[in-house]
Amino acid sequence: MDKHTIEVLEYDKVLRMASSFAVTAPGRREVFQKHPVSDYVEISKNIDLISECRRLLSEGLSSGVEHFEDLSSLLKRIVPSDSGLEPMELRAFLPFLSSAINLRELNESISLPALNGLLGQIRAHPGIKKTILGAIDREGHILDQASPELKEIRGKMKSLYRKIKSRLEDLLKTKALSPHIRDFFLTERNGRWVIPVKRDSKGHIPGVVHDISNTGETLFVEPYEIQQVGNELESYRAEEKVEELRILRSLTGMLRSSLDEIQRDYETVIYADVLFAMSGFADSMDMSPPEINTRGYVKIIQGRHPLLWQALRKADRGEELVPLDFELGRENTCMVITGSNTGGKTLTLKTVGILSLMALTGMHVPANSGTSLPILNSILADIGDEQSIEENLSTFSAHILRISDILNVSTGNTLVIIDELGTGTDPEEGGAIACAILKRLREKRVLTVVSTHLGILKAFAHAEEGIVNGAMEMTEIQTEGAAIYKPSYRLKIGEPGRSHAFEIARRYGMPPDIITDARNFLKDEGLSMEALMEELREGKARLKAELMETGIIKKEILNLRDSLTEEISRIREMRKEIRLKALKDADGLLRRTKTQARNILKMLKDNAAEKKSGALKEIDTRLLEIKKRQAPLSRKEPIPLNEIEEGMKVYIDTFGISGIIQSVNRKSKRCRVKTGAHEIEVAVDALSATGKHEAGEEQAVHTDGSSAQTKTRPADFFPEREIPPELNLIGKRVDPAISTLERYLNDASIIGVPSVKIIHGIGTGSLSRAIRDHLKSHPLVKDFHRGVEEEGGDAVTIVRF
Repeated sequence: MDKHTIEVLEYDKVLRMASSFAVTAPGRREVFQKHPVSDYVEISKNIDLISECRRLLSEGLSSGVEHFEDLSSLLKRIVPSDSGLEPMELRAFLPFLSSAINLRELNESISLPALNGLLGQIRAHPGIKKTILGAIDREGHILDQASPELKEIRGKMKSLYRKIKSRLEDLLKTKALSPHIRDFFLTERNGRWVIPVKRDSKGHIPGVVHDISNTGETLFVEPYEIQQVGNELESYRAEEKVEELRILRSLTGMLRSSLDEIQRDYETVIYADVLFAMSGFADSMDMSPPEINTRGYVKIIQGRHPLLWQALRKADRGEELVPLDFELGRENTCMVITGSNTGGKTLTLKTVGILSLMALTGMHVPANSGTSLPILNSILADIGDEQSIEENLSTFSAHILRISDILNVSTGNTLVIIDELGTGTDPEEGGAIACAILKRLREKRVLTVVSTHLGILKAFAHAEEGIVNGAMEMTEIQTEGAAIYKPSYRLKIGEPGRSHAFEIARRYGMPPDIITDARNFLKDEGLSMEALMEELREGKARLKAELMETGIIKKEILNLRDSLTEEISRIREMRKEIRLKALKDADGLLRRTKTQARNILKMLKDNAAEKKSGALKEIDTRLLEIKKRQAPLSRKEPIPLNEIEEGMKVYIDTFGISGIIQSVNRKSKRCRVKTGAHEIEVAVDALSATGKHEAGEEQAVHTDGSSAQTKTRPADFFPEREIPPELNLIGKRVDPAISTLERYLNDASIIGVPSVKIIHGIGTGSLSRAIRDHLKSHPLVKDFHRGVEEEGGDAVTIVRF
């Protein structure tokens, strides 16, 4: 991303604010060094991860990341096989190892896909943490329990020390030696235990002098009688150092043996710290996740410049900030923003730029939901006074040099931001150059936002396709004698702004006669701009009148539609009543026929079998004819074609089953309907809304006059195939496993299998939890339970349909 743009938009200040929410030193550095990218996948992933982190924070959870310093140099020093870190260097790994363990435990307790994918990579090494804690204390001392050998050596050293101390204390208590001893305490010099002896009494306490006081009056003497024990103690000290060095190398080697995993965990923990820092930053400013689009348009809803908002909130003036509503890139690719000085033009440019940079960094932005920002290859800004004393460039020359670079490198995936385009030279010539620059950027379809005071640019934007005016509004306040205009800091797209130079001059005390003369000096160019403004105002008035007329017509159409809808409903109700009456009559006829049939059977009780058979056949024939007459009446009303839509649950009268509409061909009046795991194509008039019907139910009429419910399974309409009684999902990730499970349940249900076994293993439990959560709301599942020990226990789930 362009370095100059980062500087003039002060993006580093935004990142510094965000970095203050990081816990670790490398996390703070990573946030501050974040830079915009053009990778849609990476940006979207980062935004989703921040959203999930904010959800955890809102539930009172935290990352569990502890503070630690940069470990990158220590990780490099571990690599050589003979290396050994110092005790405090080894302890520096403890907060990192704790952070990795905490994040792994957090991952096991949440169900958030993006975070699960990231934190699931962490291996953590609780054993290494435990070993270091058991070997080195907070002050960096190697503990006795660090190894059995060290414990034994130090035990012997303590025994020798007690022996030396006891003998020296006896010497200090000897009355004959008292006149020769300077101070009655034991001390250590050069690793040897000594007693302080007066210089003149050197010969009275035979021993080795190991040190002399600064005054030269005190000798520190190790008596000969403890020298042998002192030598033994010194020998054990040497062994202690050797063993301590071995322990440190062993601990370092333990880190080295898992170096690749530790390196990956280190990077993941830092990334998690960065994500939670950005989440905390987003929460502190009530930010929203932006939609990222690849169609090259900017839509900002209630956008707020983070630096200005932070400054106002610190001064308890946060409510004074006026949010920005901005849109560009659909119909128009360029916008010319005009208005008075101090009206907010530059702030608008910077807000558009800073929010675009934040989105490209994968951050949430200080704007409302619905804000959409594009993938960009670069953002190029020219804001502020570019005058260069060193390069002998005037303000105008510096601007032209910068804009020339922008024209050379900008593409359709570039956002260009230029403040006060065309200023710094003769207004006519500067305005002409500004129009030509804007024309070239429009031709290249570069997203461009510029501010200006030049009237020629307002007229150019009004006349040119693809370029739109934007005005920073002023609020008119009536005072005694005249109106005063104050900036409202709101952007009004579609209209050019006025500079309100005369009003502002009067507001700040310019003499009235000078203002009058200035109005007289205003040339035709200024008058033509006033004419343009008047033309726009008249156009808006006409458009408003046309919209009002359109609204009246629309209201009349809606009223007519409502009347027709009511009439159609009334006709349908009438049809329904007629059908119900006919069905009732048919049911009465059926009951009477059944009575007649029983009477005939009674009459034929003593007759021959062949006569009975003939009579029964006649009865069945009559009942079948009645049933045929009754069937069209019992059928529910077909669904009108215009009411059929995808996802609707329907009953297929032809097959006696229910299903869900997948697609509708209105031209051929046919639909594709999903029943279980299969799809079938049927005519629209064969469908009715689900209600009293149940999939696969039919009425069967028997010659004894009774009726029975018979069910036709969906499997009866499709070829049978083998379905295994169990499904093994071990080793699969959650999403693919759920997809495979869904297909298996549908197939098993269709062929009528009463129950199945799902094998998922135990592992971390995430897969089994996901499967059982899915089964809880599955429409095909009656119940489920864990397997008994012979079936596999917690590693399996038994499902009944």
